[in-house]
Amino acid sequence: MKRKCLALLLAAILTLSAVSFVPALAEDVNYFGFDEPFNIKIGVSYAAASDFTFYGGETVENNAWMDLYKANNIFPEILYEVDPSQANTKLSTAIMSGDYPDVFRVSGGDYKNFVQSGAVADITEAYEKYASDELKEFMNFDGGLAVKSLYVDGKLYGLPKVNDTLSNAYMMWIRQDWLDRLGLQIPTTMEELKVVAHAFTYDDPDGDGQNNTYGIAFDGMDVLTSSIGSMHPFFEGFGVYLGNNGLSYIEDENGNITWGGANAEGMKAALSMLQEMYADGAIARDFITMDSQSIFSETKAGRVGMWFGPTWGAMEPAIYATQNDKNCRIVAAVVPSATGETAKSYATAAANEIYCVSSKCAKPELLVKLWNLNVHYMNAQFCTAEEFNMYYGDSANYSGWKTAIIPAGGFPNGRETYALLTEAIATGDTSKLSTKQLENYTSIKTYMDAVAAGTHDPADATQQRGLSLYTVYADPLNAWTVITKLIAEDDYMYTAYSGIPSEEVSSMTGTLKKLLVEEIIKVITGDKVESYDSFVNTWYAMGGQDAIDEANENR
Repeated sequence: MKRKCLALLLAAILTLSAVSFVPALAEDVNYFGFDEPFNIKIGVSYAAASDFTFYGGETVENNAWMDLYKANNIFPEILYEVDPSQANTKLSTAIMSGDYPDVFRVSGGDYKNFVQSGAVADITEAYEKYASDELKEFMNFDGGLAVKSLYVDGKLYGLPKVNDTLSNAYMMWIRQDWLDRLGLQIPTTMEELKVVAHAFTYDDPDGDGQNNTYGIAFDGMDVLTSSIGSMHPFFEGFGVYLGNNGLSYIEDENGNITWGGANAEGMKAALSMLQEMYADGAIARDFITMDSQSIFSETKAGRVGMWFGPTWGAMEPAIYATQNDKNCRIVAAVVPSATGETAKSYATAAANEIYCVSSKCAKPELLVKLWNLNVHYMNAQFCTAEEFNMYYGDSANYSGWKTAIIPAGGFPNGRETYALLTEAIATGDTSKLSTKQLENYTSIKTYMDAVAAGTHDPADATQQRGLSLYTVYADPLNAWTVITKLIAEDDYMYTAYSGIPSEEVSSMTGTLKKLLVEEIIKVITGDKVESYDSFVNTWYAMGGQDAIDEANENR
């Protein structure tokens, strides 16, 4: 994506320990800090995370980001340091005590509660005055939908981590080696999927002479999830859009917002096929006790041939399944359709990770200025290569973005990474790759070269990493081939409402999902498919109608 440079940016260099660059902007507006020292309180939870490592001798108190803040007259004081699993609890306790961080993260579900409690500050004017052009570009990456959803009564109280919504689409993952062994093709219709699922169950697709495989894996405990095994892509193949939490908003033929699950005919057709596959054994008999971790175990052990998941849905399964069968090849495909039209992916722009500033903070523009720093230094198009490595991290001398007060701000770059890696793999020219992209390229190339030379070692750590990335970026049928096709053909069902729900609706969401999950499981395991007609009425009566009414009123 072509990025515009910040029109008002003037380079002003400040020496910090080794090297650090602090931008200054024209028109006497300090977008990155304050003219006088400003002390702030922060909470820290990243340091105890299992996936975090300090590099270059850095610590919580002494790292590149802390130096950058201080260079801009922002002086953080660590109020508390906890394990990530305790972060939300600690924040709540701190707020109740009246002594809490000046900047902190809240979830989309809790955002309105924080606003209504008065714990967070109105940043409407601060955003208008201090948001840099770079920050505005970042916040508009999704068309501004996430930011717009955070306005409460015309006022803005937080800024979201912006995601590439279109790139979050789910797809079907399938064992291509099993298809090849059985002389089958990747299914493009739901009827074909049912045939393949049966063959994967009864025709010995792994060739070991044992009855130890089955067709398709589903998460029978959560049913609609953000991990592998979710059923919502299967329903999308029948024109039913539930999303990963069951509370979905689509437009009806009159332009009004309605619930995605209200398509009773499509839902009954989908449930009927699931019921048939379950009775056939193509869905595991004990699937109702399986969660996403169970499905990871099934896929890694080579017991199942198909599942639905996001772009990373085969990364871990491929590593372990290949250790059991060196010929294993897991590929991505678009979700099969039962309607004669391409299955569309339900796309939302919900803000799930939101950063706010305390209502007790004397300078609420602090939040905007921290975001300005993040976006400037976490994107290579806005800063020097040296700065990018320093603040984004290089896994050698600098610990990177996780040490920032707001650990977000890099433009979602999956599309760009895919394009650059594809070009580099084809040409061998790596000059356009960032440090991280070069690491990924090297791993993928190591795996591909080993396969080509006949020296592939499934136990080799570098080749394992290369194989996992290969499923995302480099296999001829990789995850991004699916995403690219969906984007090019605009095969998305866009949510008709992305506002933050009220406390009342938020409190009902869990109950509504539980009701839906129970109904789905009951029908799959043998209840009458027609029971779904009456269930729709129950769903509306139990709070669903209130949710839909609120969406229509606030759209």
